Amino acid sequence: MTMPSLSVLGSDALYEHILGSVSDGIHVIDLQGRVLIENTASARLLGWCGDCLVGKNGHAAIHHHHADGRLFPVEDCPIFSTLQDGQPREVLDDVFWRQDGSCFPVEYRTAPLRDGQGVIYGVTVVFRDITERKLAARMQAALHGLSTCAHDCDSCATLYPQIERLLGEVLPLRALQVALRDEGSAQLQLAYQGGAEPPAGARGLQPRALQRAWQVVQGVGPCQGSGTAEGAWLGAPLRLGGRIVGALVVEPLEDARPCTEAQLRLLQFAADQLANALERTWREERLRFQAQYDALTELPNRHLFDDRLQVALGQAGRRREGLALVNIDLDKFKPINDTLGHAAGDALLRHVARRLKHALRQSDTVARVGGDEFVALLQPALRAEEVLAVAEKMRAALAQPFELEGQRVEISGSIGVALYPQHGQDAESLGRSADAAMYRAKRAGSNRVQLA
Repeated sequence: MTMPSLSVLGSDALYEHILGSVSDGIHVIDLQGRVLIENTASARLLGWCGDCLVGKNGHAAIHHHHADGRLFPVEDCPIFSTLQDGQPREVLDDVFWRQDGSCFPVEYRTAPLRDGQGVIYGVTVVFRDITERKLAARMQAALHGLSTCAHDCDSCATLYPQIERLLGEVLPLRALQVALRDEGSAQLQLAYQGGAEPPAGARGLQPRALQRAWQVVQGVGPCQGSGTAEGAWLGAPLRLGGRIVGALVVEPLEDARPCTEAQLRLLQFAADQLANALERTWREERLRFQAQYDALTELPNRHLFDDRLQVALGQAGRRREGLALVNIDLDKFKPINDTLGHAAGDALLRHVARRLKHALRQSDTVARVGGDEFVALLQPALRAEEVLAVAEKMRAALAQPFELEGQRVEISGSIGVALYPQHGQDAESLGRSADAAMYRAKRAGSNRVQLA
């Protein structure tokens, strides 16, 4: 079959102008798969200079592999199929390969070229770079994913890697770090260090992450870090109310290229979602704490202590171990509270709580169960002498003077001790025995320890 000349295809100035003004890439391929015509947009998108692609096999040059690296057989190629059967095709998601070996996502349409007798002699391919569209779709999916996982997360420990995964689908990140301010010292602490293994020879990753987090916190806004040997970095503050409680830091960004405004907004959105999740989890932790701990002394309350006592009794029964229940009632507390005021009384109770905790072993528990009433669980307790020695240590701690508002005040404690299983085999009977022993200590003159 005689191939038509280029004049048949149209090569006048108007034709060239139309081809050159179209933003989509266009090329014409003959029956042998060779590129006959390529417009300016096609050359620009594919990275070929001028007409360098013309005359080359189109499939071998730009369509040889799938995006995942698998070989793309020419017989499976929609462009080749149109040459074979004359059916136009539309492909919404594929990749073309540039001259430099990189690929980019495209959508394209094919249409057969026929001569006057209707015989196919080539195919026109019109394609469009859909990188921005796919990025926008990934951005939207990331926004939705961040919002969903922040709302549904059980803890921030599980949320951090989810945020890293979602951001990694849009940002070319190596690692994500989360730094939070310590309430006591206001210093930043690294709460999460994610990402791949650091590059060989990299040192001081944690100090560098904290240094960058400080820059974000002090700048109070998304910031683009400068390019370094490790790459560029990006950070956004974690805001709660009017406070900055930490920072989200991403590092390093690929090739130290500046991020787009959309990527900056995405990072700040991720930081805002994380801050909301932190606020919720902290609020839930406070509610759990308030339900189980005394607000004034931060000791366990009656509810938590009773739970621990039941668990301890079960363990002691199975292991055939002893334990002790110790009731402590403060002597001379009411006159001090009435004389110096409730604020001084509250301060005294906090001092008492600290002294009692210091007097106990790490395995023991002390709780505030009333105004000036405390109770302790000593576990394990092997012999009565050991229990009485700990109780005496608590009594001596309470007998030492306290400093309140520049005044020296003195109180003491009446302490009753009940042993398991000698004085009771359940919480109720042990409690009665310890309470009775404590009242005997008070009647005997206070500031003493009494065994049930």
